[in-house]
Amino acid sequence: MRPLSTFLAAVQRRLLWIMLLAYVLAAVWPGPGIALRGVSLGHVGEADFPLQAGLLALMVFNAGLTARAETLPSLLRRPRALLVGIASNALLPTLLLGVGALAADGWHNPREAQSLLVGLALVGAMPVAAGATVFAQGSEGNATLTLGLVVGSTLLSPLTIPLGLHLGGFLASGPYASDLHRVAEHACSAFAVLAVVLPCAAGLLTGRLLLSGAARERWLPAVKAVNLLVVVTLSYTNACGALRQVIERPDPDFLLLVVLAAAAMCAGSFLVGWVLAVRLGVPRADAIALTYASGMNNSSASAVVAATRMPGNPAVLLPILAYSLLQKVLAGSVGTLVRNARIDDEGSAAGPTAPTAPREALGFRRL
Repeated sequence: MRPLSTFLAAVQRRLLWIMLLAYVLAAVWPGPGIALRGVSLGHVGEADFPLQAGLLALMVFNAGLTARAETLPSLLRRPRALLVGIASNALLPTLLLGVGALAADGWHNPREAQSLLVGLALVGAMPVAAGATVFAQGSEGNATLTLGLVVGSTLLSPLTIPLGLHLGGFLASGPYASDLHRVAEHACSAFAVLAVVLPCAAGLLTGRLLLSGAARERWLPAVKAVNLLVVVTLSYTNACGALRQVIERPDPDFLLLVVLAAAAMCAGSFLVGWVLAVRLGVPRADAIALTYASGMNNSSASAVVAATRMPGNPAVLLPILAYSLLQKVLAGSVGTLVRNARIDDEGSAAGPTAPTAPREALGFRRL
């Protein structure tokens, strides 16, 4: 496995560029991706379960498989930071989206403004991205708390995803608001359970029962290789259609609006998460964990929902794709800022929620 590990480490350092390449390929050669998007793995009631949802479920399962779930019970002794982080992830994006809705109200093209709001609402409704553990640990954050925030928000997603979409629906208007309410009521609960919650729980249970520490390390390169392939495939298939439209009918001012709005919402989430953590008086490691949990959402899940539940409006995917790239760029910059920020390492009288582990010891592995 050593050559595979070396190769994967090199790929990880270039993952952002690989995703950009996948987007370019989706723009110039969308045919295979559109064909893959048409593959169905079956139906659950009235909800279709497409191949993209299956790929997302596999990625979430692998993340749970490599997580060290045995560290999580320690969070229950002092759950304040955990509860605040989950609540922040569920509600903060809607508050920022409300500000964005006011700003976009005067945009010259209402269709573009509404597509932007719907795309960002889909991102904001999703649970904490598993990649938050990697960035938080690299910035000396509380690895156990970050893992708890990822797992907790994921397991609660059948409740928080519809809530976020309904709140977003109240900010949107016309058919766009109806689409958000419809998806929240009829599709997202089943989607969250089948593509997010059950795979996460199954991965955690499988890893706990079958993979000891040595076995986990032995199988880790293979799991990371599968997840890398899944991430790139999802990036390509999700972008097909939306980026082709950008090339055929370019709209520079809308693209600029998308990038600026996604950057503002992502940066605002990181900033408010940090300010909230500091105001709570939690230790530095917990504050870093809360910051990343507030700023990083599972954009792959939101892209799958947009591509499969709203195929008639590919413009909705553009802010999701922009957010997916920007949150990785900003997460790296945030790491430098939070490491240098002045905050009490010991925290308030309540103390830390859990001891901070070495960066390589805990949490979901990258990808």
